[in-house]
Amino acid sequence: MNIESVVLDFDGTITDVDKESVPVVEGWKEDVGKELCFTNKEIQKRWNNAEIKIRDNPKKYGWIRGGKIIAPACADPLVMATVVTQVLFDEEKKYMDLNEREELIQKRFFIKNYEKAITVFKEGTDDFLSELKKMFNVYIVTNSDTSKVSEKIKEILTNHSSIPIYGNAKKYNLNLDWKEVPESIEREGFGRPLFLQREQYWNVLQKIMQENNIESEQMAVVGDIYELDLLLPEYKEMVTILTPRDTTADFELKAVNSYSKGYVTKNLVDVIKYLKLYK
Repeated sequence: MNIESVVLDFDGTITDVDKESVPVVEGWKEDVGKELCFTNKEIQKRWNNAEIKIRDNPKKYGWIRGGKIIAPACADPLVMATVVTQVLFDEEKKYMDLNEREELIQKRFFIKNYEKAITVFKEGTDDFLSELKKMFNVYIVTNSDTSKVSEKIKEILTNHSSIPIYGNAKKYNLNLDWKEVPESIEREGFGRPLFLQREQYWNVLQKIMQENNIESEQMAVVGDIYELDLLLPEYKEMVTILTPRDTTADFELKAVNSYSKGYVTKNLVDVIKYLKLYK
Protein backbone atom coordinates (compact mmCIF):
# COMPACT_ATOMS: atom_id res chain seq x y z
CA MET A 1 0.00 0.00 0.00
CA ASN A 2 1.31 3.45 -0.91
CA ILE A 3 2.30 5.97 1.74
CA GLU A 4 0.31 9.20 1.72
CA SER A 5 1.57 10.94 4.89
CA VAL A 6 4.95 11.11 6.61
CA VAL A 7 5.38 12.02 10.28
CA LEU A 8 8.79 13.34 11.34
CA ASP A 9 10.13 13.58 14.85
CA PHE A 10 12.15 16.77 15.30
CA ASP A 11 15.01 16.76 17.84
CA GLY A 12 17.58 14.20 16.76
CA THR A 13 15.72 13.31 13.60
CA ILE A 14 16.25 16.39 11.45
CA THR A 15 18.50 18.14 13.97
CA ASP A 16 21.89 17.15 15.38
CA VAL A 17 20.82 16.67 18.99
CA ASP A 18 24.36 15.90 20.19
CA LYS A 19 25.54 19.38 19.20
CA GLU A 20 22.31 21.17 20.08
CA SER A 21 22.12 19.80 23.60
CA VAL A 22 25.63 20.63 24.85
CA PRO A 23 24.59 23.85 26.67
CA VAL A 24 21.38 22.17 27.84
CA VAL A 25 23.22 19.31 29.51
CA GLU A 26 25.80 21.65 31.04
CA GLY A 27 23.06 23.79 32.59
CA TRP A 28 21.19 20.68 33.71
CA LYS A 29 24.32 19.25 35.33
CA GLU A 30 24.95 22.52 37.16
CA ASP A 31 21.37 22.63 38.47
CA VAL A 32 21.52 19.03 39.70
CA GLY A 33 24.79 19.83 41.47
CA LYS A 34 23.15 22.75 43.25
CA GLU A 35 20.13 20.63 44.14
CA LEU A 36 22.41 18.02 45.75
CA CYS A 37 24.77 20.62 47.28
CA PHE A 38 27.75 19.31 45.30
CA THR A 39 30.77 21.42 44.43
CA ASN A 40 31.47 21.98 40.72
CA LYS A 41 34.28 19.44 40.87
CA GLU A 42 32.10 16.90 42.68
CA ILE A 43 29.14 17.12 40.27
CA GLN A 44 31.49 16.67 37.30
CA LYS A 45 33.00 13.54 38.85
CA ARG A 46 29.70 12.07 40.05
CA TRP A 47 27.97 12.80 36.73
CA ASN A 48 30.77 11.18 34.71
CA ASN A 49 30.83 8.13 36.99
CA ALA A 50 27.06 7.74 36.64
CA GLU A 51 27.33 7.91 32.85
CA ILE A 52 30.00 5.19 32.86
CA LYS A 53 27.82 2.98 35.08
CA ILE A 54 24.86 3.45 32.74
CA ARG A 55 26.78 2.86 29.49
CA ASP A 56 28.37 -0.28 30.95
CA ASN A 57 24.90 -1.76 31.54
CA PRO A 58 22.52 -0.23 28.95
CA LYS A 59 19.83 -2.87 29.46
CA LYS A 60 19.52 -2.10 33.17
CA TYR A 61 19.13 1.66 33.01
CA GLY A 62 16.58 3.82 31.23
CA TRP A 63 14.23 6.77 31.45
CA ILE A 64 11.73 5.85 34.18
CA ARG A 65 8.14 7.12 34.14
CA GLY A 66 5.56 5.66 36.49
CA GLY A 67 8.07 3.08 37.64
CA LYS A 68 8.60 1.75 34.10
CA ILE A 69 11.49 2.22 31.69
CA ILE A 70 10.05 3.97 28.64
CA ALA A 71 13.28 4.61 26.68
CA PRO A 72 16.93 3.49 26.91
CA ALA A 73 19.38 5.83 28.62
CA CYS A 74 21.53 6.19 25.48
CA ALA A 75 18.57 7.34 23.36
CA ASP A 76 19.87 10.92 23.26
CA PRO A 77 21.83 13.32 25.51
CA LEU A 78 18.71 14.64 27.23
CA VAL A 79 17.43 11.17 28.04
CA MET A 80 20.92 10.35 29.35
CA ALA A 81 20.80 13.49 31.51
CA THR A 82 17.45 12.34 32.87
CA VAL A 83 18.79 8.88 33.73
CA VAL A 84 22.00 10.27 35.26
CA THR A 85 19.83 12.51 37.45
CA GLN A 86 17.76 9.50 38.50
CA VAL A 87 20.93 7.56 39.41
CA LEU A 88 22.37 10.45 41.43
CA PHE A 89 19.09 10.95 43.30
CA ASP A 90 19.03 7.23 44.09
CA GLU A 91 22.60 7.35 45.34
CA GLU A 92 21.80 10.34 47.56
CA LYS A 93 18.35 8.98 48.50
CA LYS A 94 16.72 12.19 47.30
CA TYR A 95 13.20 12.53 45.88
CA MET A 96 12.41 8.86 46.32
CA ASP A 97 8.75 9.54 45.53
CA LEU A 98 8.83 8.84 41.79
CA ASN A 99 5.96 11.18 40.89
CA GLU A 100 7.65 14.08 42.69
CA ARG A 101 10.94 13.17 41.04
CA GLU A 102 9.47 13.03 37.54
CA GLU A 103 7.85 16.46 37.95
CA LEU A 104 11.07 17.95 39.30
CA ILE A 105 13.17 16.57 36.45
CA GLN A 106 10.69 17.74 33.82
CA LYS A 107 10.10 21.25 35.14
CA ARG A 108 13.27 22.26 36.96
CA PHE A 109 15.87 20.59 34.80
CA PHE A 110 14.46 19.83 31.33
CA ILE A 111 12.12 22.76 30.63
CA LYS A 112 14.38 25.35 32.24
CA ASN A 113 17.51 24.24 30.41
CA TYR A 114 15.93 23.38 27.05
CA GLU A 115 15.83 27.14 26.45
CA LYS A 116 19.62 27.02 26.16
CA ALA A 117 19.62 24.64 23.19
CA ILE A 118 21.25 25.88 20.01
CA THR A 119 19.88 25.02 16.57
CA VAL A 120 21.92 22.64 14.43
CA PHE A 121 20.10 20.98 11.56
CA LYS A 122 21.46 17.82 10.00
CA GLU A 123 23.24 18.13 6.67
CA GLY A 124 20.74 18.34 3.82
CA THR A 125 17.68 19.10 5.97
CA ASP A 126 16.44 21.87 3.68
CA ASP A 127 16.59 19.72 0.52
CA PHE A 128 15.17 16.78 2.45
CA LEU A 129 12.07 18.69 3.56
CA SER A 130 11.60 20.24 0.13
CA GLU A 131 11.70 16.87 -1.62
CA LEU A 132 9.51 15.22 1.00
CA LYS A 133 6.78 17.85 0.60
CA LYS A 134 6.62 17.18 -3.14
CA MET A 135 5.75 13.53 -2.54
CA PHE A 136 3.79 13.32 0.72
CA ASN A 137 1.73 15.14 3.29
CA VAL A 138 4.40 15.98 5.87
CA TYR A 139 3.93 16.55 9.60
CA ILE A 140 6.23 17.11 12.56
CA VAL A 141 5.20 15.39 15.80
CA THR A 142 7.49 16.14 18.73
CA ASN A 143 7.70 16.20 22.50
CA SER A 144 9.10 19.72 22.24
CA ASP A 145 7.05 22.90 22.41
CA THR A 146 5.24 23.74 19.16
CA SER A 147 6.24 27.40 19.11
CA LYS A 148 9.92 26.65 19.77
CA VAL A 149 10.05 24.11 16.94
CA SER A 150 8.27 26.56 14.64
CA GLU A 151 10.88 29.22 15.39
CA LYS A 152 13.70 26.79 14.64
CA ILE A 153 12.13 25.75 11.33
CA LYS A 154 12.20 29.43 10.30
CA GLU A 155 16.00 29.33 10.46
CA ILE A 156 16.10 27.04 7.40
CA LEU A 157 16.74 28.92 4.15
CA THR A 158 13.61 27.63 2.39
CA ASN A 159 10.20 28.47 3.84
CA HIS A 160 8.82 25.28 5.42
CA SER A 161 6.14 26.96 7.51
CA SER A 162 3.45 24.96 5.66
CA ILE A 163 4.47 21.82 7.59
CA PRO A 164 2.02 21.33 10.48
CA ILE A 165 3.72 20.90 13.86
CA TYR A 166 2.17 18.90 16.68
CA GLY A 167 4.20 19.69 19.78
CA ASN A 168 4.00 18.38 23.34
CA ALA A 169 3.07 14.95 21.98
CA LYS A 170 4.28 13.32 25.21
CA LYS A 171 5.40 10.13 23.52
CA TYR A 172 6.84 9.16 26.89
CA ASN A 173 3.47 9.12 28.69
CA LEU A 174 1.84 5.77 29.41
CA ASN A 175 -1.89 5.39 30.05
CA LEU A 176 -2.36 1.97 31.59
CA ASP A 177 -6.14 2.32 31.21
CA TRP A 178 -5.84 2.45 27.41
CA LYS A 179 -6.74 -1.06 26.30
CA GLU A 180 -6.56 -0.66 22.51
CA VAL A 181 -3.04 -2.07 22.62
CA PRO A 182 -1.30 -4.58 24.92
CA GLU A 183 0.51 -3.17 27.92
CA SER A 184 3.86 -4.28 26.53
CA ILE A 185 5.66 -6.46 24.01
CA GLU A 186 9.05 -8.17 23.97
CA ARG A 187 11.91 -7.52 21.57
CA GLU A 188 15.12 -9.51 21.43
CA GLY A 189 18.07 -7.94 23.19
CA PHE A 190 16.28 -5.38 25.37
CA GLY A 191 16.01 -7.65 28.39
CA ARG A 192 12.84 -5.90 29.54
CA PRO A 193 9.29 -5.24 28.33
CA LEU A 194 8.65 -2.41 25.87
CA PHE A 195 5.55 -0.45 26.81
CA LEU A 196 2.96 0.38 24.17
CA GLN A 197 0.22 2.35 25.95
CA ARG A 198 1.29 5.79 24.68
CA GLU A 199 -2.26 6.97 24.09
CA GLN A 200 -1.55 10.70 23.79
CA TYR A 201 0.97 10.01 21.01
CA TRP A 202 -1.52 7.73 19.28
CA ASN A 203 -4.23 10.40 19.45
CA VAL A 204 -1.97 12.76 17.49
CA LEU A 205 -1.17 10.12 14.86
CA GLN A 206 -4.84 9.20 14.61
CA LYS A 207 -5.81 12.85 14.13
CA ILE A 208 -3.40 13.09 11.19
CA MET A 209 -4.85 9.93 9.66
CA GLN A 210 -8.37 11.29 10.01
CA GLU A 211 -7.39 14.60 8.42
CA ASN A 212 -6.06 12.74 5.39
CA ASN A 213 -8.67 9.96 5.38
CA ILE A 214 -6.00 7.26 5.44
CA GLU A 215 -5.30 4.00 7.26
CA SER A 216 -2.24 3.39 9.42
CA GLU A 217 -0.62 1.37 6.61
CA GLN A 218 -0.55 4.58 4.53
CA MET A 219 1.58 6.45 7.04
CA ALA A 220 5.33 6.42 7.71
CA VAL A 221 7.00 7.64 10.89
CA VAL A 222 10.62 8.79 10.99
CA GLY A 223 12.40 9.12 14.33
CA ASP A 224 15.68 8.68 16.16
CA ILE A 225 14.45 6.77 19.23
CA TYR A 226 12.88 3.37 18.67
CA GLU A 227 10.70 3.18 21.79
CA LEU A 228 9.51 6.78 21.82
CA ASP A 229 9.03 7.36 18.09
CA LEU A 230 8.61 4.01 16.35
CA LEU A 231 7.42 1.27 18.71
CA LEU A 232 3.72 2.20 18.67
CA PRO A 233 3.65 3.02 14.92
CA GLU A 234 5.29 -0.34 14.26
CA TYR A 235 2.58 -2.11 16.27
CA LYS A 236 -0.01 -0.21 14.20
CA GLU A 237 1.67 -1.48 11.01
CA MET A 238 3.02 1.84 9.78
CA VAL A 239 6.31 2.12 7.90
CA THR A 240 9.01 3.03 10.43
CA ILE A 241 12.40 4.61 9.72
CA LEU A 242 15.11 5.04 12.36
CA THR A 243 17.69 7.83 12.10
CA PRO A 244 20.18 6.48 14.67
CA ARG A 245 22.98 8.21 16.52
CA ASP A 246 26.45 6.75 17.11
CA THR A 247 25.37 5.67 20.59
CA THR A 248 22.14 3.96 19.50
CA ALA A 249 22.23 0.46 20.97
CA ASP A 250 22.57 -2.54 18.64
CA PHE A 251 19.41 -4.07 20.06
CA GLU A 252 17.44 -1.02 18.86
CA LEU A 253 18.84 -1.35 15.35
CA LYS A 254 18.01 -5.06 15.32
CA ALA A 255 14.46 -4.37 16.52
CA VAL A 256 13.84 -1.98 13.62
CA ASN A 257 15.41 -4.30 11.05
CA SER A 258 13.38 -7.26 12.29
CA TYR A 259 10.15 -5.52 11.25
CA SER A 260 9.19 -6.08 7.60
CA LYS A 261 8.49 -2.36 7.10
CA GLY A 262 11.27 -1.06 9.32
CA TYR A 263 14.43 0.66 8.04
CA VAL A 264 17.65 1.98 9.57
CA THR A 265 19.24 4.91 7.77
CA LYS A 266 22.66 6.53 7.60
CA ASN A 267 21.44 9.98 6.58
CA LEU A 268 18.39 11.92 5.38
CA VAL A 269 19.03 10.88 1.78
CA ASP A 270 18.45 7.28 2.88
CA VAL A 271 15.10 8.28 4.39
CA ILE A 272 13.90 9.51 1.00
CA LYS A 273 15.22 6.34 -0.65
CA TYR A 274 13.20 4.08 1.61
CA LEU A 275 10.05 6.20 1.43
CA LYS A 276 10.15 6.02 -2.37
CA LEU A 277 9.66 2.26 -2.06
CA TYR A 278 6.09 3.01 -1.01
CA LYS A 279 5.25 5.69 -3.53
